[in-house]
Amino acid sequence: MATPSNAELARQVLEALSHGDLAAFASLIHPEIEIHTALGVHRGREEVEEWVQKRYEHLERHFAIDRLDARGDEVVARVRTQYVWRESGLVGDEEPAIIDLAFADGKLVRWALREE
Repeated sequence: MATPSNAELARQVLEALSHGDLAAFASLIHPEIEIHTALGVHRGREEVEEWVQKRYEHLERHFAIDRLDARGDEVVARVRTQYVWRESGLVGDEEPAIIDLAFADGKLVRWALREE
């Protein structure tokens, strides 16, 4: 089986997060994973898996991908972060964002979210 490109891995990471699929996300991360958010940095599998499980009571966070630009081991994802009402499935709010993803050994090693 062919190894997925970093752009395809980025797409898989964003889809797993959008669907709250912890098992799929966990299979895509490197042991030395770092997640950089506006609230701080989460390092290592345990901290990152805890971060992924944080949810809003009535909303789900989805990442609608507008563009993926792969450069070597890094992918810049231009997305619309959508906050979707869990009951109705309607998008309550949406904001553009850029996510920098870096890969090592076919696994996500760094994620950094920044405002557009």
